[in-house]
Amino acid sequence: MSTDDPEITTVTSKGQITIPSRLRKQFGLEKGTKLMVVPTDYGLVLKKLELPSVEEFQQRVEERAETVDLSMDEINELVHEARGSDE
Repeated sequence: MSTDDPEITTVTSKGQITIPSRLRKQFGLEKGTKLMVVPTDYGLVLKKLELPSVEEFQQRVEERAETVDLSMDEINELVHEARGSDE
């Protein structure tokens, strides 16, 4: 089967679909992989989200914190406020 050959899947009563294993392997989709669903004029497009690890995210925050006049405690507080958590 060529990589351009369409495959058929079915939507379950819970709104779930199974992505065929060949395509999961081809696109590196594993359990827990986040996908963005984008509506278009032609149908739905699934886009794999490449999210940084917690360590990578923390490093990015620390690097940017050096250019902004905020302490790590203030940054953590802003993150928790944005998430709506009480941590």
